Amino acid sequence: MKRINLPMSLSLIAMAISASMSPAFAEGYGLANAKRDKVKLDKWECKRCVVEPGLTGSVGAGIASNDGSDPHFANTTGTDQDGVTGFVQADGSYISESGYRTDFEADKLGYDTGSASVSTGRPGQYNIALGYRGLANYDTNRALTPYSGSLNLPDNWQTGATTGQMTELDASLKPVELGTKRDRFNLAANYQGSFYKADIDYQYEQRSGKRKFSGNMLTNSAMLAQPIDDSSDTLGAKLYFNGDGWLAGINTQVSQYKNDHQALSWQNAFSPTFGAAYSGQSAVAPDNKAYRIAGNTQFRSGSNQMLMHVGFSRFTQDQQFLPATINGPTPELPQASLDGQVDMIEMKLKYTGRITNEFNIRASYDYRDRDNKTQTASYPQVVTDSYFSGYATNLDYDRTRQQANLGAKYRFSRAVYLDVDYRYDHNTYSDLDRNKLNESIIDAKLNYNINPQWKLWLKAKAADRSGGAYVPVDTTDNPSHPLARKTYLADRQHAYYALFASFASESAFSASANIHGAQDDYDDTLIGLTKVDSLGYDVSMHYQANDDLTFNAFVNQDWRDSDQAGTSNFVSPNWFATISDESTVLGAGMAYSNLLDKQLALGLDYSFSDGKSDTEVTQGISTPYQDHYAKRHNVNAYADYQFSDKFGLRFDWIFEQYQDADWQNANLAPDAIPNVLTFGDLGHDYSAHYFGLTLSYQL
Repeated sequence: MKRINLPMSLSLIAMAISASMSPAFAEGYGLANAKRDKVKLDKWECKRCVVEPGLTGSVGAGIASNDGSDPHFANTTGTDQDGVTGFVQADGSYISESGYRTDFEADKLGYDTGSASVSTGRPGQYNIALGYRGLANYDTNRALTPYSGSLNLPDNWQTGATTGQMTELDASLKPVELGTKRDRFNLAANYQGSFYKADIDYQYEQRSGKRKFSGNMLTNSAMLAQPIDDSSDTLGAKLYFNGDGWLAGINTQVSQYKNDHQALSWQNAFSPTFGAAYSGQSAVAPDNKAYRIAGNTQFRSGSNQMLMHVGFSRFTQDQQFLPATINGPTPELPQASLDGQVDMIEMKLKYTGRITNEFNIRASYDYRDRDNKTQTASYPQVVTDSYFSGYATNLDYDRTRQQANLGAKYRFSRAVYLDVDYRYDHNTYSDLDRNKLNESIIDAKLNYNINPQWKLWLKAKAADRSGGAYVPVDTTDNPSHPLARKTYLADRQHAYYALFASFASESAFSASANIHGAQDDYDDTLIGLTKVDSLGYDVSMHYQANDDLTFNAFVNQDWRDSDQAGTSNFVSPNWFATISDESTVLGAGMAYSNLLDKQLALGLDYSFSDGKSDTEVTQGISTPYQDHYAKRHNVNAYADYQFSDKFGLRFDWIFEQYQDADWQNANLAPDAIPNVLTFGDLGHDYSAHYFGLTLSYQL
């Protein structure tokens, strides 16, 4: 069976930091404009709105246990700790006699994904907040490798021309865990004046773990557990001023990324096939910095509003270069470091206005320019740290995008309105197979409120993308096939449609449903992705049987079919692939409170998800690929018993059954491929339970 590389969307990584805009009150409708001289304020005094000083909330401590041996289950529970794990819960506030307020919160603090925060200040004047959050992604603990943590092989290792000739492989295999964990810390403060507001925010994030990496040595390759030890710092500040009908401010942000590893080095498990390549080395993510400054203004007059935004960002990287190769004589590099710099300029104008009570319009213009100012040079190309194959010049990959929007909304009656939007996207590129790309997009929504209970709306969208001549870039040793089209640059006709309905009665029942579909046609593509069709639906329901008992349920299904054409002779299309993807997600749940003299609350939720992909390649004969799927059953139940006014006890149970398969490594042994040393089968197949017990105390 011939193996092919399925299409992947190729995108240029753009670093951007979003600017926030605060709304201004419409003129004449703010509290400052209210005529209060004749209002009897004492009649409006809220007799029950007095905020009592003191401490309120709850704190708790708990223990939990997982019985699953696969760390993938920890993506559901938040911890992969073996045995019993302790955690802390909290949610409360303290209000002083003088009006100062302190809020605190903790959620499963002690887990890898726990969080905690505390903030203090005087509401309406200033606030200071400190927070922590853990993030984690667990992959597997079944990756088998002969390499140690430093990516060295055992002292008695015997290299071989193939994996089958590595006599010490089976005895040297050890499991290694793949996954990442992050610790994120935040410190923020804000101050509110009479006509201005200032904010400052600092975030530090540290990441650790291991991930898959392919260490290539000419025609041989070994899967490696690449260590992750890096951190990032981000400091941001905002200052905004406001007046009668206007708002203006400035945002700044500085960030820095640091990698504790300057290179990835490993010993070659294979007998060198070229020279004396007994080890390999690869570059890793380099240290880099970025800063951004942006200004925002907003004006409002009556029903008209204008927003303006201008921003400038700079990204730099000046990490010292590694030698071109560590195997044999290394070609001379043109400079000691990249001294890379990319500048981005952005500008946005937006107008919204009401022409009549029934007719609103909006218009906007968005300009973004990416300018790579890194010096170009001729760099030696070393194939898999083994042999010199000539020189190549780094390319700029500049991009300028201009986007214009025009939209309108017309209300025919209280029950019916139509919203239409047109967008024109114009892009110019450098050093890509296409230097110009344009897209026209129109979408519309028709909303109909049939009655107070039933609502219906229809959405439709059409887009047409085309551009300049498609000329494969010739500044690389591996130019694209002249008939091939990259998906993100190819001509495309896109259509999307959706029908939504919702029902909300005065009784306890509510429901919503939608059906949606889309088509993408790449009519001018002979080699590449040629067609994508998708269809799906969603249904959700909620029923409140009484004040204490509620039920909910949902179901979602989506289907996606893709067609691709390729060539193995670099002449014309001679093989074709069809990829069919299907996903199903459904669930149901209930909650019952105030049982046992209003002391017990129960909850139960069940969810099921199933995703699969079928690929079939036709080249004279049709060859279907093997299984590629993931299936999950999850049950989540709790019982919360309040056995006094102060103390409560909560029991949580999670059951998960999970199975997946990928034909690329299903039942794969580390030595199954002669020139590739793999991790083995990394699939998951487990049934696991989680038990948690939390004791809480009301403050």
